[in-house]
Amino acid sequence: MHQYGIEIDCSIFPAHHSHGGFPSIQQSAPTIIAYNGMRIKEFPISHKRILGKNIIFSGGGYFRLSPYSIIKRWTAQSNYVMSYLHPRDFDASQPIIQELSAFRKLKTYIGLKGAEKKLNQWLTDFPFIDIATAVKAIDWDDVSVVDVGE
Repeated sequence: MHQYGIEIDCSIFPAHHSHGGFPSIQQSAPTIIAYNGMRIKEFPISHKRILGKNIIFSGGGYFRLSPYSIIKRWTAQSNYVMSYLHPRDFDASQPIIQELSAFRKLKTYIGLKGAEKKLNQWLTDFPFIDIATAVKAIDWDDVSVVDVGE
């Protein structure tokens, strides 16, 4: 990414995940990722550490599955929240892919009907800013550097 001029990323999923994940990121805060002599400013997805595990609450299926009372409490307890949302997280009329396993169907389709209402309430209850504003507000000389090796 760095070779293409990308200086900022917001995609690290700081937990084990069926499609990857980056469990070595243990903090829910802006970080600098160092790799092979390159550095990139990273805004990892927010999580709450519960019983030694990083629990994602701020995006995707985790946002749809989590009761709003938990999202609200964990957001209020956080100094930093990075969210990611997919358009499909709000489309209750999307076609169901029949070939998915029952577990994958549950993860993909549960909570669709209430997601937009939940998002609107979240945006009402908390102030959010865009990435450009956040990048300017952070003292990048004062954030943790995580070296992910070569």
